[in-house]
Amino acid sequence: MNEDIGRILETLLYVSGDEGLEAARAAEVLGIDRHRIIAELQALASRFEDEGRALTILQFDTRFQMATRDEFSTYVERYAHPPQQKTLSQAALETLAIVAYQQPVTRTTVEEIRGVNADHAMSTLVGKGLVAESGRVKGAGRAILYKTTARFLDVFNLRSLDDLPSLEEEEPAEQLDLFLSGYDKEN
Repeated sequence: MNEDIGRILETLLYVSGDEGLEAARAAEVLGIDRHRIIAELQALASRFEDEGRALTILQFDTRFQMATRDEFSTYVERYAHPPQQKTLSQAALETLAIVAYQQPVTRTTVEEIRGVNADHAMSTLVGKGLVAESGRVKGAGRAILYKTTARFLDVFNLRSLDDLPSLEEEEPAEQLDLFLSGYDKEN
């Protein structure tokens, strides 16, 4: 078992995750003195360091934790928080167009224009950072006003809202389709 102590502790460190491995608990599991466990974990941490492993072992008093080395944190963050998909439902695209052209606008106004409930579409747009709250209407109810964000301008390659295509009476649907083509629709 002496040869396997380091590998067993490495396994326990792995399964302990963010909580870390308390030396007393490891001593209980292995049936070994706590001071020996601490020494073995410190030796394991040194081996990780000497071998230049991608993971490191951190010590917090008598608790040890396996962690990613700082130089790899960017990759872990990208993996844990992948970019959001570039898809919007037709309802979300329609809602976004209304907000873009009518801003600041209330959800109720969006619903009146679309003729249907806009809760889900508005939540999606806020969640994707394309639309944000911009204040509240004065008076009864104090409804939330929404506007497009800088991310909206970036996604649609617009320098400002002045770059939005005009919606003249002649071809509004065609111009709106051209504008929305910059963002993929869900099938």
